[in-house]
Amino acid sequence: MDRAEAARLLGVPTSADAATVRHAFRVRIRDQHPDLDPTSDGGHARTLIAAYRLLSTPPPEPAPGPAPSATGPSGAAPPAPPRPAPHVHLEPIGLARLSGDTIAIGAPADEAFRLLVDVAHDVGDVTYLDRSVPILEVLCRFVDEPATSLVLTVQGRATYTEVFCTVESIEARPAPPTDAVVDVLVDALTARG
Repeated sequence: MDRAEAARLLGVPTSADAATVRHAFRVRIRDQHPDLDPTSDGGHARTLIAAYRLLSTPPPEPAPGPAPSATGPSGAAPPAPPRPAPHVHLEPIGLARLSGDTIAIGAPADEAFRLLVDVAHDVGDVTYLDRSVPILEVLCRFVDEPATSLVLTVQGRATYTEVFCTVESIEARPAPPTDAVVDVLVDALTARG
């Protein structure tokens, strides 16, 4: 898959910024969740995740053209300064809240996913688990709130793992606020740390 196809799958222009790509991915992954179609094998969800991963990485640098006129001491062009990696401040237990619906865990994606599976049992009942995507659904029950589906989608980064949290009611009442459900998850992760 190339960047143009990934952008087409997510319904964004190839020049879309990170926030637009992320929003489009979250809208489409909600529609394509394998639990919504029991006959689905999760293939379309995996394709959407691959498209998101591709568009979340910077595009490749263009091939070098003619040498620039400014040269270093050896007569060669000075090297381009390195791009700084995005910095995410992780608490001592390796956990940070990136937004209302996203957290960062200071561990590789596979380790973070194992931790999330363990913690999910503290938050509710695991109803769906796919290690290949990786995606995890937890059925949560809160006092005076409808039964709620918490879907966790894991995305590895260079120095941490992002966990996208989607909250939906599975009853005919509105779901509790996403921030509140993610707070419960963060508290459970902190308790394990």
